Amino acid sequence: MEPNLFNYERRYWYPHLKPADIAIWERFIDKFPEAYSAVEYDAPVGKVPEFVAEHDDPAMKAQGTLYQRKIDVVGYRDKVVDIIELKPAASSSAIGQVNGYRHLYMRDISKGFKPGALIITDRLLPEMEELCAAADVRIIAV
Repeated sequence: MEPNLFNYERRYWYPHLKPADIAIWERFIDKFPEAYSAVEYDAPVGKVPEFVAEHDDPAMKAQGTLYQRKIDVVGYRDKVVDIIELKPAASSSAIGQVNGYRHLYMRDISKGFKPGALIITDRLLPEMEELCAAADVRIIAV
């Protein structure tokens, strides 16, 4: 499945981002206007359950992406690919989430190429920088 790419810029609408996530994302765009050239929002990763994938009804099969996990943003620039999660007051659970999504992206989409993992938050909680560094995840507060 080809990614649904958008220009990396402020938009009037962001697929499936919540208002708090949009505020964080737009501050990031403003602060880092050259970070990416294109982005994908709500990128599906993971397997579709067999009862959906193997169903006879085309309408049921069409619902397959509803069962997949969704990456908030995938950022692209040259040969850089970043799996991005937007989290107000990101806690340690965000590390597991972004690393899990990175694993699924590597397995299903990039076929072994390891993208970066990035958490963008509105404030750094204690020890998050240390925990992220230990997990090979970048974290940026905007």
